[in-house]
Amino acid sequence: MKKMHVFWLAGVAFTFAGMCAAERPYDFRARLEAVHEKDRRDPAAKPAADELALEDGAVVAVPADADEVLALAAKDFCDYLDVSMRVSARFARGVRGTVTVSLDASLPPRAYRVETGDGVAVAAADSRAAAQALYHLEDLMNLRCAPFLKKGQEKRRAMFSPRMTHSGWGVDAFPDGHLAQMAHAGMDAILVFIKDVDKTKGAPYQDVNDLIRRAKRLGLDTYLYSYVVAFVHPDDPGAKEKFDATYGRIAAAYPDAKGIVFVGESCQFPTKDERAQPVTWRNKNHGDSRPTAGWWPCRDYPDWVRAVKRSIDARSKGMEIVFWSYNWGRQPLQPRMELIDALPQDVTLQATFEMFEPQVKRNGHSSQIEDYSLSFEGPGAYFASEAERAHRRGLKLYTMSNTGGLTWDYGVIPYQPCPYQWERRYAAIRKAQSDWGLSGLMECHHFGWWPSFVSELEKEAFTEGGIPFGTHLRAIAARDFGAANADRALEAWRLWSETARDYVATDDNQYGPFRMGPAYPYNFGGKRIANKEFPCPKHAASGVGIARLNYLDKNAYQPEVGEIKSLDETKLGKELELLEDMQAKLGRGADIFDAIAATLPPERAEKARRMAGLGRFMQRTVLTAINVKHGAAAHLAGNRDEVLAWARKEYANAKAALPLVEADSRLGWEPSMEYVGGAEQVRWKLNRMIAVYGADVAR
Repeated sequence: MKKMHVFWLAGVAFTFAGMCAAERPYDFRARLEAVHEKDRRDPAAKPAADELALEDGAVVAVPADADEVLALAAKDFCDYLDVSMRVSARFARGVRGTVTVSLDASLPPRAYRVETGDGVAVAAADSRAAAQALYHLEDLMNLRCAPFLKKGQEKRRAMFSPRMTHSGWGVDAFPDGHLAQMAHAGMDAILVFIKDVDKTKGAPYQDVNDLIRRAKRLGLDTYLYSYVVAFVHPDDPGAKEKFDATYGRIAAAYPDAKGIVFVGESCQFPTKDERAQPVTWRNKNHGDSRPTAGWWPCRDYPDWVRAVKRSIDARSKGMEIVFWSYNWGRQPLQPRMELIDALPQDVTLQATFEMFEPQVKRNGHSSQIEDYSLSFEGPGAYFASEAERAHRRGLKLYTMSNTGGLTWDYGVIPYQPCPYQWERRYAAIRKAQSDWGLSGLMECHHFGWWPSFVSELEKEAFTEGGIPFGTHLRAIAARDFGAANADRALEAWRLWSETARDYVATDDNQYGPFRMGPAYPYNFGGKRIANKEFPCPKHAASGVGIARLNYLDKNAYQPEVGEIKSLDETKLGKELELLEDMQAKLGRGADIFDAIAATLPPERAEKARRMAGLGRFMQRTVLTAINVKHGAAAHLAGNRDEVLAWARKEYANAKAALPLVEADSRLGWEPSMEYVGGAEQVRWKLNRMIAVYGADVAR
């Protein structure tokens, strides 16, 4: 195999760390509860002739009978003016104000109109749309860095509903501040993993009705993501009673929940379809020898859906059933189409947007997308086939889109700062709405959502009347890094967007080095690592159970004892070419943001430093993947000297990542795994490498 040349930047990470105070684990959560950023006003800014300036004494008025959603949004707007713009404003009911909000039922759903002259008049279809109008005014003032609004009229409408998101604070954990951030980003629903009444994936006890109530106050619906177990076929004796005692019981407990999401692996049942896979863990747990329906589009799924729906309808009529076809996307077309044709008409179909798609990279490397990835904008053939069939049948259609800003390409970062690749995803999703009636989005999975400039771009991209993408992106760059630095920021983001297209979305990567970052073990020739040896927090919902600690294990996500015996050297060589380009571009982008930070006053430099740190951490993750792949090839070839040579490179790389994770506590963390890539885990790796290879590895 051709040897690759890697540029090493062992000292560069310290630039970011040296300018940022160290954070303790979970300090990032403070950023997830701050709804409005402090002091965004540029004191030198003056209103233009065609701008309205909001000044001290401004009144934000709503109808006398305004409901809680609208009243809270108006009070939030007053708080925004105070915190971000240093303008004192007050809330009022039933009067005309500086900003006056009214409801107009003749407007289309989710639509609003804003007229700005001597004051601001907002007319909205309902309270939720009115709240979005006020959040939009905040966005405009943020971009202007001043409490000034351009005079004129705007008409806007959110294109998708629901826009569902999991928590980025922690699995099933939604503090009020984080909920408010979601609402400001245009989300209108949250997702909660439910195992039983008030038992979630994230906690053995949680007051879910309280969460539903708190979310509703902010205009957010709640969808329950079912982990409920009722391992029985709908034709079995006692099946109705079993479904009533499980799914019906959940529906009765949460009458205000908007809907419930079912996906194959989480709602398995014993199928009569002879084509299904043989016995799996769930069958064994229930002493049932019948095959399970979890990973095949079984012909009795429609019967199961009807039976479950009857139990739910009996206790909470109108609760939406979302049926997600994720687990059989690799299966043949015909049985998938037959299943869709047999589904009840009042069920929503959800299909993942980009998965299972064969990819040929620019250098000829071929692979398939195994799990959620930004490397391909979509839609994949699997999604397109199911979307077309659902549209033909008149079924409501949703997609798992990952448009919250993160995929499984990197497991322990807050979001992927690759705006131009996200733009391609947004365009493809809008086209899917036009072509097939796509109406709802699942924005993320258990890796959660983080508010970022990508969130801002998405909201406008999915709004009729939104700011054009290029105009918006440049305005964000100028706002955050100064107008003089906007071109350089755009260049860095363009480089990073190019790396997204070079990513190879295989299980080897997504369950391996990219899942954990620089903390991922380098262990060739050492004793196989058991999951229990890894220093993962004990309270983690999933922990390293959704990672593969031993790179050469035969199975990507259910580790087996024993190694694979060979690698495809031609494919590996092509992948390493792509990875080297990725790490170089990520490093160049981080250099740009470091340089930008040096031009800014201390109070404005933090965003550039954090952006540089994120890019540098991504670079270090790619370098870990490069070193591990080289080490694996050397190990299988029996070349101990090469194994040690790449071990030295990886030791230096992981050590250089330490200042990054110490400066930003969100790096190295993921909601369901918790810290698998933080400082503790990196140090564990370094110590283990010394134990396996000797002190020479650290020289």
